[in-house]
Amino acid sequence: MPDNQRLKQHIVHLGEAHDAPLTRPPSTFVTVTALAWTCFARCKLFPLDDDLLLFFLADVCDRLDPPVDRGYVGVCLTRCLVMLPARELRGPLALLAAAAAVQDEIRRMNGDPANQQSHLTPIMLASWDRLMNVSGSSGFTAYDIADFGWGKPKRTEPIRLNHDGQVALMRGRDGLRVQVSVSLLQQAQMDDFRSLFLELLGSN
Repeated sequence: MPDNQRLKQHIVHLGEAHDAPLTRPPSTFVTVTALAWTCFARCKLFPLDDDLLLFFLADVCDRLDPPVDRGYVGVCLTRCLVMLPARELRGPLALLAAAAAVQDEIRRMNGDPANQQSHLTPIMLASWDRLMNVSGSSGFTAYDIADFGWGKPKRTEPIRLNHDGQVALMRGRDGLRVQVSVSLLQQAQMDDFRSLFLELLGSN
């Protein structure tokens, strides 16, 4: 079984075992984002009572009312911000708490896709060191786009990962896996993140 499927099942089982089931099975985006956020919270020395932030963008083209004209070829992005205390992201139910919080924010966004939440900007700026920013998508087919007739590249990496706490997602070269690129400015934190990521990914 692929690691991401096993991790999805692990998160579902955590919810069922602690009488806190998710409203729906976690998507690949929710699962990978919850994993990365948990590792981010644990590889940095945040006070346990600090609120940690997770930021990502969502394309709401197909959710707007009235709908976007079919001839429009761009995207319609809205901002999503999730907050949890560091204590929850370091506890035994961290993956479940993170997944549930991301699902709640996606649900809020689906209910009000045009809400740009302008109040988020000062919150984010004031909490920059406690913010993890997710860019890209687990469905973004970078390897297919980068095939210029010679076949898929062996490796594709985003070159603008310059924030201390940025995560970029893309679909893997085989089309089945998810590639996760991470930017942390301290080598020790990067090493801890990698170790935690692989440890939690193997949870069962």
